[in-house]
Amino acid sequence: MNKRGQVAIIIILAVVIVSAVVAVFLYPRIKVAVSSEVSPTEFLQSCIQNEVEKEVVLLGKNAGYKNMEGTLTYDGEEYKYLCYTSNFYDKCIVQQPLIKEKFETELNEMIKSKGTECVQTLKAEYEKRGYTVSTGSVQSEVSVIPSTIRVKFISPMTITKEQTQTFNEFNVNLESEMYDLLMIATSIIDFEVTYGNSETTLYMQYYPDLKIEKIQLSDGSRIYKLSNVVTEENFMFASRSIAWPPGYGI
Repeated sequence: MNKRGQVAIIIILAVVIVSAVVAVFLYPRIKVAVSSEVSPTEFLQSCIQNEVEKEVVLLGKNAGYKNMEGTLTYDGEEYKYLCYTSNFYDKCIVQQPLIKEKFETELNEMIKSKGTECVQTLKAEYEKRGYTVSTGSVQSEVSVIPSTIRVKFISPMTITKEQTQTFNEFNVNLESEMYDLLMIATSIIDFEVTYGNSETTLYMQYYPDLKIEKIQLSDGSRIYKLSNVVTEENFMFASRSIAWPPGYGI
């Protein structure tokens, strides 16, 4: 019985070893088979993500503008006025009425050339894998929605190998909390226009990941720095509303 048990163990070990050797030799082939298919959406996301994240940082710092005008300087940094009056005692006038839409337009413009490059790189990747590819012009649209920045590539593409696939557009979704920051900035500006100031602590009660730094300057201007403490995204801007002359400030 002991001999039979030993033989059985030896046979089991031999099967395990042979299986391991076969797996090692087949692994490269298995890997190639798994990676042979290209996901257009995943490919474009990988290509465009760093560019989007870089430009979002710039736009957040510049109140949604690539090139700012109508700014103030504080501690060596420039801040764009989104609401402003040069007079004392007057409420501010909105300088940018559609903050979210402005952000989307600017971001789309800034990533446009990279988007075209990514689509062309996708085409080249398909062709390298033996596909026949035809494409049209490349356009893009950016939407800032809750928890997401969506980049839509409007680019008709037909790929053919054994079968033919046709795409009209590709939607790439990137995680972001910029939507909340833009909506809060819009609300703060509404308060500045209506009441000449805003109460920021209320926002932080409803948004646990939100941090607001509000800096009051001697000329009556206020700097707002909104940030998400989890994603570390920021949106910064300035306002000057119901400013008081020197010596009469409150």
